[in-house]
Amino acid sequence: MFLPNLPSDEYWYFIAFLLIITVLPFFSKSKLHITFSVFVLSFLWATAYAKQYILNIEPLIDQTIIVKAKVVSLNTRCASRQNEPYNVQFSILNIENHYVSAPIPISIYWDKSSVPKLGQIWQLTIKTKVVHSYLNQGGFDSQRFAIANRTLLTAKLKSEKLLDENYDVRQNIASNLAKYIDLFPYRGILKALAFGDRSQLEKYQRTIMMQTGVAHLMAISGMHILLVFWMCSFTIKLSMFFVPQRFSYCHTPIVVGWMFAFFYAWLTGLNPPALRAMLALSIWIYLRYKNRHISSWQKINRIIALMLLFDPLMILSESFWLSCYAVVSLIFLYEWIPISKRIQHKKRWYLIRLLHLQFGLTALLLPIQIFVFQGISPVSLLANLIAIPIISLFTFPSILIALVFSCLNYFHLSLWFLYVAEISLEWLFICLELINFSWLNLSSNFYLFSIIGWLMIISLRIGIWRRFNITLVILLMILVTPFFKQQNYKWRLDMLDVGHGLAVVIHDGKSAILYDTGAKWEKSSAVERIIIPFLIWHGLEVKGIIISHQHNDHIGGLTILQHLYPKAWLMSSSTTLRNNFYCKAGNKLNWNNLTFEVLWPNKLVNYAQNEDSCVIKVYDNNFSVLLTGDLERKQEYQLVEKYAQDLASTILQTPHHGSNTSSSYAFLNFVNPAISLASTSRYNAWHLPSNKVIQRYQDLQLDYRVTAKSGQISLFFYGNRWELKTIRSEINPRWYHNWIGRLPNYN
Repeated sequence: MFLPNLPSDEYWYFIAFLLIITVLPFFSKSKLHITFSVFVLSFLWATAYAKQYILNIEPLIDQTIIVKAKVVSLNTRCASRQNEPYNVQFSILNIENHYVSAPIPISIYWDKSSVPKLGQIWQLTIKTKVVHSYLNQGGFDSQRFAIANRTLLTAKLKSEKLLDENYDVRQNIASNLAKYIDLFPYRGILKALAFGDRSQLEKYQRTIMMQTGVAHLMAISGMHILLVFWMCSFTIKLSMFFVPQRFSYCHTPIVVGWMFAFFYAWLTGLNPPALRAMLALSIWIYLRYKNRHISSWQKINRIIALMLLFDPLMILSESFWLSCYAVVSLIFLYEWIPISKRIQHKKRWYLIRLLHLQFGLTALLLPIQIFVFQGISPVSLLANLIAIPIISLFTFPSILIALVFSCLNYFHLSLWFLYVAEISLEWLFICLELINFSWLNLSSNFYLFSIIGWLMIISLRIGIWRRFNITLVILLMILVTPFFKQQNYKWRLDMLDVGHGLAVVIHDGKSAILYDTGAKWEKSSAVERIIIPFLIWHGLEVKGIIISHQHNDHIGGLTILQHLYPKAWLMSSSTTLRNNFYCKAGNKLNWNNLTFEVLWPNKLVNYAQNEDSCVIKVYDNNFSVLLTGDLERKQEYQLVEKYAQDLASTILQTPHHGSNTSSSYAFLNFVNPAISLASTSRYNAWHLPSNKVIQRYQDLQLDYRVTAKSGQISLFFYGNRWELKTIRSEINPRWYHNWIGRLPNYN
């Protein structure tokens, strides 16, 4: 989880050799030796597993190849949306007529009219590439997610040919039911609960479920597997009343329930949460059959060990940690603050039991919820009290019954039960809309404080609050220390990794000024996915926004940002924007011991283009940063003529993302930066930064960094020195980050 680099082959073999000669001879003599040996063997196995996965896909990156591949993802898309491009998961079986030793997973962008279905074999001509997601503090780590889920390798489809049109039984079952699910407005949630396919959830549905804290109910998990097991076992128990006693066996309900639970997990693709739940259920059944009693802690320990032995990369998965953490919290809650046996078994105390569960989990899950989601829902307790009964008693059972009837070709009954599920979801979302006030975003300062729930339960259970009041006060003071920490730098500049675009955050640890807001895409924007999470992570309040010019990759997120920070002032060179300050040469702005001096343009325009980019020099008493937007070569020459030596700056934001139409020799000579920063995306269509521009920087012996390789780039300015850190190398160095960073920008 925390290795900056995987061990080299020599180092790996050296550790293995030391283990053999120093530990194994004494293996059976001491528990300490056994524990240490298992730990080292686990390390060797996990690192070898990770390296083998990398070695398998590395030769395939940035290649145009012909492969034979099998579809491994369900197709449950609406007939009206089949022609829309989407990603299909394949497993490569053959490359250029050479069979691979083990199938290689790959995600292919499908933009053809043909419809791939689970189990079909296709011959594909593809252009491969590695996942090229963004990497910033506070944002979702898509690169770690890709490693954990084997989706590092992606491809663009050039041509396709169907070799085997026969599709899997799972696809047939899903297709039969999906055509009826498509008749209902909440089709995305119905498919998520029926097949484990969450790709078709509407953005509105995702948002309201996340803000109310009930999104976990719509993802296949242990609760759903247990409901299937319980429903089937209960049904078999009832039916046994009508079966002659000589044909009745006490284990029949459990065995049949397990089989149906496994069938449902198989139908949903045996995703990791479902697989973990099935493993836990199987161990429980086995121990019950053997009449062996081990503690809940021992059970969860064995389950986690088996899962990681089967797939060591699972430890990088956030869903793995969420599941394990939730189960550990449940065990802790019911062992440390149990409810009385009288309340446990009486139906009329159901609400009390549910409140006990929800209050306890709300307190215990705070650390991981803040860590993963950077916030909490103030209404999650109430929302779950409403949602859990509706989903578990109406929605999910109705979907399961509809699924069974669709397999038996009783489609009228199947349609009726889907209608019941739809109505229950309508009522659920009406309730969620009424209680949904807002999602509470929290900064990283709350991480330490979030363990207050665990501390409270422990102190109440063992009674330390009676004798050790001063100790508890000291612990509480330690938990709140992050809120009072003082930054050791005077100011800081972060060039965020926003792909093809620009977003620079200048801040002092409390308030910030933004230079450009990144791009807006069809369904999202850099502001929503990158900039806002970064601001929340650091607890920053936006005081001002500077727009270099009005191209989408620089101004795309302005509207959203102004909506969230209505008091932030705006500066640009466009007269059509509602500016508080004009970006015109000669103007100056002072903020927190920093001076923002406008060097270009000389006049305002209606619509600001590249040549009208707002060029600003930000400086204190010792250091300066030159922000240039998408300035072109002609304007660079004009700046040289006008300012000459005054252009000299410590840091340069590379003009126009390193395009060949900028970064002229004359301009670079006069600026003479200690380091230059370019904001580009991997695999960008313009091949930026261009090789010619890179050569210019090398000719002038100027250091430079590119976000496509480095991820977020951060500059810390102290009294008489400054320091540069990149998220890949210094801020959050991980072996998978560094491996991706070393790959070519484009090919």
